[in-house]
Amino acid sequence: MKRTFVLRFSLLVVVCLGTFSAVSPIASAGNRCKDRCNDAYRLRKDICRAIPFKHERKQCEKSAKRAKDDCKHHCR
Repeated sequence: MKRTFVLRFSLLVVVCLGTFSAVSPIASAGNRCKDRCNDAYRLRKDICRAIPFKHERKQCEKSAKRAKDDCKHHCR
């Protein structure tokens, strides 16, 4: 009985330590520059979706995509 309790408890401790180490700030930090570029792209694309004419909307979306790619190029 005591042996199974110790095994289960040690397994629980190992799982908890793995979970906490995976959620550390370093693991979730990401790349701030690219995140900023993606946020700006999403905002511009949302604005483009309000355009009623398909041709103009596609031009706007392509322009937003080019701006995002240029922004990411400066991040490197």
